Amino acid sequence: MTQQFTGVQILRFIAAMLVVVMHITQAISIHITGQGPSHHWSGGSAGVDIFFVISGFVMAMSTRTPPSSSAARVAAAWIFMKRRLLRIAPLYWFYTLLKAALLLALPTLASRSSVESGHLAASLLFIPATSPWGFIQPTLPVGWTLNFEMLFYAVFALALALGAPRIRFCLLVFLAIFLAGSYIPGSVALAFYANSIVFEFILGVCIAQVLLLGPTVAPAMGPFAMIAGAALMFAVGGDAPVDRLFTWGLGAALVVLGAVWLEPWTARSRMASPLSFLGDASYSIYLSHTFVVPAGVLALKWLGVESGLVIVLAVGLLVIVTGCFSYLWLERPMTSFLKRALFSPSRLSYQHPGK
Repeated sequence: MTQQFTGVQILRFIAAMLVVVMHITQAISIHITGQGPSHHWSGGSAGVDIFFVISGFVMAMSTRTPPSSSAARVAAAWIFMKRRLLRIAPLYWFYTLLKAALLLALPTLASRSSVESGHLAASLLFIPATSPWGFIQPTLPVGWTLNFEMLFYAVFALALALGAPRIRFCLLVFLAIFLAGSYIPGSVALAFYANSIVFEFILGVCIAQVLLLGPTVAPAMGPFAMIAGAALMFAVGGDAPVDRLFTWGLGAALVVLGAVWLEPWTARSRMASPLSFLGDASYSIYLSHTFVVPAGVLALKWLGVESGLVIVLAVGLLVIVTGCFSYLWLERPMTSFLKRALFSPSRLSYQHPGK
């Protein structure tokens, strides 16, 4: 039976909402105050770092007992990749194509977005490419994080297939990519991946190793780790004269580690089930909010609402509701259908905790 981590699921929701709030403040600066897109609460970016650490943790926990034979390892790695594609790709493709359709039908909706077939194809294939508006971004801009996710999945699956030590193998591959991107000019993909944020996945894998191989830690230590991590992210954060790996990255790792330690208490909480559901819906929240936020802010502007706090609360609630509907009516049915189509019942035992 695969262990479920309620606290990690709740962190997914918190991470998604950090990004949402950041984008709401950006929309307020664009549409309400007129200060432009650069004036926003940048601390919300830390939500991405939490996502990446969680991803590494979940992947390591899901493969804690890989097969011993070569053929079985290759099969397990293939199943792993199919599961990750099933989890990530269909909903992302839906919202990417929706964005492309809206831009083609109503090109004035977004000032920095347009559609080119080559760029759209690269976006759907998770290949970093320069957008028509000049940034290395996919058609659905928040999908840049998924390009990193897919890189990690591919490298992690290769480690599984080879039977290589996962932390060491991923570290060496990411380090090679990082150095290649820094010293080999001309490659858009390498320039994109030459980012220290890739190492945050490995922090998540390390947390899984601590949990599996380290001594048992009392749940009471969880809040201390989470407070220290939050302080590192939000008291120091992006303003520190060091790379984000050492602020948001390490801070996110401490928060996730604290949530894992706190799990025995979290799982018994009365709010565990509803908050865990919001964690389930976090991916839908993350992808759908790029449509809801600008529409919500513009609607409130039309109604004469100018209070930043009111806008953040109202649009944030609208994002949550929309994301939950997306999860229940779109993501979950689509995933269930594709799972039945792609996996035989005998292979459904190779699972991971908390999606």
